Amino acid sequence: MNPIAKIGLVLLAGVGLGGCITLKYEILKRTSLTNPPTERIKVYIKEFPVESRASVIEPIAAVGYQYSDIAESNFRSTASALAEIARSSRIEDLSAVLLRELRKEKIRTFLDVGNIASLEGVREVANPFELVSPEDVAAELVIFGSARIYSQRIGDQFSRNTSRVDIEIGVRDIKTGKRYMQPVFPAGINMVYNSQEMEEAMAIVAMTMLTRKTAF
Repeated sequence: MNPIAKIGLVLLAGVGLGGCITLKYEILKRTSLTNPPTERIKVYIKEFPVESRASVIEPIAAVGYQYSDIAESNFRSTASALAEIARSSRIEDLSAVLLRELRKEKIRTFLDVGNIASLEGVREVANPFELVSPEDVAAELVIFGSARIYSQRIGDQFSRNTSRVDIEIGVRDIKTGKRYMQPVFPAGINMVYNSQEMEEAMAIVAMTMLTRKTAF
């Protein structure tokens, strides 16, 4: 067999092996559930608490800048972060929005979670979950987690937009009773604070984490 033909066979073999790689859900890797699942996973969620924190910033010598210029952290003056304080928010729990997402046939996910300024950069993927009640004996997985919204208070005013949202997702395998957490994910959500759009963005980030797949 000539060298060119041999190279062709090697390439074909590589393509064949590549096609056999099965992607697995990260969230299921340490559970007792089949991964990837052969049918939709029966899940429920009870609560997903949200808290809000603001970094207190004291602008120094911000000559020539209006508050609107510095409120979104675009000021060039010397500034120092003094502390973090709680910030009042209407969004205290994300479970209602998550339940709404989980009821859909297609789940919205973000293509880029590092810079989220709107809901435009989303795609839909097949929903691997089937929502059931906590009393359902067929339930296989409990989804839980939390979110922390970060923004700033510059002087005596809070910034209009968020700076980021840390989201933590975990599951409890009902069969074994074991809980598995994913690392806290810092989502680059820079959107109007307390807006419905920001709340949806947080839920979509959670869905993105729940449906993330890897080869190994």
